[in-house]
Amino acid sequence: MNSPKNLSIETLRGIAILLVVIGHVIGSAPDGGMKIDFPHPLRYFYVWIDYIQMPLFTAIAGWVYALKPFSVKIGFAEFARKKALRLLVPMAVVGTLYFLVQYVMPGTNNKGELSQMWRIYVYPYTIYWYLPSLFLIFMIQWVIDKHKKMKTMAQWTVWCLVAIVLSLINDEGIMHSVPNLFSFKGALGQLPYFFAGVAAYRFAVDLYRLSVKWLLWIMALLGIVLIQVVWFYPGEYASMSRIIYPITLIPTLFLLLALKWNNRFFTWIGGYAYSIYLFHGFGTSGGRILLKMVGIKAVMLLFIFATCIATACPIVIDILISRFKWGRKLLLGKN
Repeated sequence: MNSPKNLSIETLRGIAILLVVIGHVIGSAPDGGMKIDFPHPLRYFYVWIDYIQMPLFTAIAGWVYALKPFSVKIGFAEFARKKALRLLVPMAVVGTLYFLVQYVMPGTNNKGELSQMWRIYVYPYTIYWYLPSLFLIFMIQWVIDKHKKMKTMAQWTVWCLVAIVLSLINDEGIMHSVPNLFSFKGALGQLPYFFAGVAAYRFAVDLYRLSVKWLLWIMALLGIVLIQVVWFYPGEYASMSRIIYPITLIPTLFLLLALKWNNRFFTWIGGYAYSIYLFHGFGTSGGRILLKMVGIKAVMLLFIFATCIATACPIVIDILISRFKWGRKLLLGKN
């Protein structure tokens, strides 16, 4: 019998996936998405979203893993197989569909060449970079747990410090020239936040003592200050602030994962979070293109419409595809 879902975590998952969708609607850079440049308010909003969206999504994955650690029940081969079916098969199938749609549809950003399509299965590809990265993170956590090297807060602290260092150098110096095969650099970048999610479940008693909570709040507030530095002082100061991000993000994630608040709408959205992640790219581009085709160029209308389409369409796709066995397996990663 499946245990009931934690509604506060599901609420956070719903919020996290909406932030991911909104971030991709806006675009990670002024030449992507809606092509919004500084100093537009949505570009400022993106600076906030970029700070928390993927770390929160990853920390939730770590929390859920810690709730049901597969590594203590099955061998590596079986664990890897299950995660590959869940993450890598949909990445390949949906990623291929996305590549082909972008190739044939006018008005899309970053079209690829058919002769280079093989690269999407080997290197990071648009929004789907995260899936192989998360797969690698799960493999790392399996090895750690298999050898019982994260059973205490002290052990976790050592692993987290190592992960923070790796996240900071994952594309610096000699690492910059290393090919980003299977999005391993993305895995290194997100690893501290997965560990944070694991700790928030396993070591909750130690983390949420009153004396520790004050420190968490101070570091979380420092993170808000760093966001302002990135926005108001672009350049060297922004780069230095981003280096400190992991140190302020981890306490922020601890606080968020401890929230005892739930919302029915966000919980409902959270139930479709993976499907939304897989298919929202079709809506972010499609919604924007549809409105422009009918002559609507108002930024806020484009933003709202594309966000709604990118959220609603994957839910409909999930409902429809879930009726078919192979559709569930290949497109959604479901059993």
